Amino acid sequence: MPHDLGLNATDVYLDDAVDGLASSNVYVSSDVSGGTQLQQELDQQVTDESIAVVVFPDNEAFDMTGREMVASLAGRTDYDTIIVAIGDDLSAGSHVLSTGEAMRIANEAESAAPDLDTAIVQTVEGVIAAYPPDYEPSAGGVDGGLIVGGALGLVALVAAGGALWAVLRRRGRGGTRGHHAPLPDTVRPLVGRLRALSGEYAAAGASGNRDATDVASEIVTVANNTTELFDRLDRKGDEGQRATAAVEYGETLRKLTAALDRDYLLDILQHPDLWDDPVDRVREVRTALTSFSTELIENIKQVNARRGLHFQVSLDGLIGRRKELQEWDRAFERADGEAGPPSRDD
Repeated sequence: MPHDLGLNATDVYLDDAVDGLASSNVYVSSDVSGGTQLQQELDQQVTDESIAVVVFPDNEAFDMTGREMVASLAGRTDYDTIIVAIGDDLSAGSHVLSTGEAMRIANEAESAAPDLDTAIVQTVEGVIAAYPPDYEPSAGGVDGGLIVGGALGLVALVAAGGALWAVLRRRGRGGTRGHHAPLPDTVRPLVGRLRALSGEYAAAGASGNRDATDVASEIVTVANNTTELFDRLDRKGDEGQRATAAVEYGETLRKLTAALDRDYLLDILQHPDLWDDPVDRVREVRTALTSFSTELIENIKQVNARRGLHFQVSLDGLIGRRKELQEWDRAFERADGEAGPPSRDD
């Protein structure tokens, strides 16, 4: 039921968002058209619980800008990054990143994405990729008690056309709800990229492309289970297996991401007439995706049973069959400082 705008609309919506963020890092107002479906989609795609996502309807009665709402929510919750959508207008802020960086990421995603869901997921992906290597997420949730003795000091400064945050001190405390352990550096940006790609595939599927819809669902499953695997390894304190999994899955995930990226499989599904052997190419990537997803499930079971992990799925065959993917792989290795001298094919 729409809110009574006889009250201060901004305060009512913000209060509801704060309440919602106490139990979930995603809050979609009940006044947003299609909000229930959007909530479900974002719940699946935004699993880094250091990041809060809030979606409000486009409402002329609001007396704050999106940036000011970000700052207000930051002062009343304990998330490291907050992303706010008012209609299809995105704003973001993060005390982990440099001033204005989260907003820049949100603006770029808003301009490039075909829809709100994709723009939000791309913003989340960009924020995760920009987090510093030594970043440790704090617990999310709302601080329900008084702040005593110089706890969280978060000041919103409205200047130069926007709300800027300054973090004076953060309290080291446990939250009212748990959060996943941070993913290894070799894995975290790739999982973020997969989550963003799932939104792009879902958008392609909305136009009737069944393969794109199926791939979107499979990508979400892989991203969620990758996060779950490392979370369980962390909880069981198995640093040796976690380190091994970080290396193995970092390698496989980057090759899988290359195959799924918008310049390869997504483009093949959208423009099959522009590719040779499109049916074979689609089958190769989907087989690799399914095999990797199955291995993830098996390794989660191995962790639960406290047995050693098995890494049997290799995407070298997929990369080796397709020159486009070989070139992507070599370029990635050069950028990462791992490649040797160029081959004659370079």
